Amino acid sequence: MELENLAVIDVESEPIDNSEPEDEEIWYSAVQIQGLLKLSKAGLQQSISKLVSIYGLDRETLRRGAARATQYSELALKACKLLNAGKLSELRKLVEASPAASSPSIAEALAISEYIPVLDRRITQLNQNANSASASLNQNVQQLLAQIASENQAAQQRDADLDTAEINAAQNRGAARALAVFQAEQKAQAEVLAQLRAMKLGAES
Repeated sequence: MELENLAVIDVESEPIDNSEPEDEEIWYSAVQIQGLLKLSKAGLQQSISKLVSIYGLDRETLRRGAARATQYSELALKACKLLNAGKLSELRKLVEASPAASSPSIAEALAISEYIPVLDRRITQLNQNANSASASLNQNVQQLLAQIASENQAAQQRDADLDTAEINAAQNRGAARALAVFQAEQKAQAEVLAQLRAMKLGAES
């Protein structure tokens, strides 16, 4: 039979990949994301810092590159929009679905531990400086209060001396007027006596 003489040809076929290609992650330049968010360079940096320090997002998922080549991810764009719009509940949901900031590596932890004694010494020094400044300030305040009390006492003494001087002056003025009256009376009496003597002498003659 002719069918028996036909050679069987085995053709290997490649499987058909019906899966859709993954969407490439979108990154924006600093100028682009500033324009989309309507933020200044400082405002953008402040927003990124809040997303990292407060909400725990991984900085590497928000930005990459350095200087003018810095780029910002789609996650950074969405998170900044929610942050600046005050939609904190939506922002938290986005954060929960995003990679968290990675914990410090062992090398970083060791590097940090090396700075702890230096930081402790710096804190001790700051405390000592603060205590010294506080003691000096308290001493200055005490001296100022003593000076104010002394000046108040001197002012009160001046007021008392002035009152005494005014009383003495009034008494002196009264004594002077009394003396003037007495002298006037004495003069008048002398004039009367002189007239009487003159009249007596005239009558005798």
